[in-house]
Amino acid sequence: MGLEKKGLIFGKGRLESLTDGVFAIIMTILVFNISVPELILFTEGDFASERLSAKFADLWPDFLAYVISFSTLGAFWVAHHRIFRWVLYVDRPLIWINISFLMIIGLIPFSTTLLTQYLDSQNSIFAFSFNAILAGLLIYVIYYYVKRNPDLVDKSIQALIEKSSSRRIVATILTYSVAIIFSFIYLQASLFLLLLVLIPEIIPDKYFGRKTE
Repeated sequence: MGLEKKGLIFGKGRLESLTDGVFAIIMTILVFNISVPELILFTEGDFASERLSAKFADLWPDFLAYVISFSTLGAFWVAHHRIFRWVLYVDRPLIWINISFLMIIGLIPFSTTLLTQYLDSQNSIFAFSFNAILAGLLIYVIYYYVKRNPDLVDKSIQALIEKSSSRRIVATILTYSVAIIFSFIYLQASLFLLLLVLIPEIIPDKYFGRKTE
């Protein structure tokens, strides 16, 4: 009864299941942006295998966009998991913040398609990066909300949450911001900067001001 009065209406299980399901679907459908090469065998004849190899080589922008997008989704899924391991309950505001986060994550296939089809366009890089920045801001809002609402979390680790750093999330947001800036300077470099989203996930926690998980 006490939890209902405070608006703690769900255990976290359903929200985590929804989030995992959305991420699983989106990460799966990203591969649909990679088209299978087509050959007209009647006209290309004995040279079909050579032509197929050449067409595979032409797919490198599609594969690059796939790796960038999959890495982006992986980084945000890990960030979400890192926050929700503390959480025992979710209330209405947290539910709707999380749903808003998933709505922005749901746009990743669209921005990936833009990136795939217009890889040499600054607009496509801006659209993808801005999409990722919005997702990063919302995951930060989730983190901040959980940190400021101790009734939602395991009391035994409340001290750890208070000492926890948000620098990893901020580093992810800055990565995409830098990619947008570089798109005005050197377009090709900005594409590979998008892969730097993995670096904050690789760096040990001690460099982010955290002594323990």
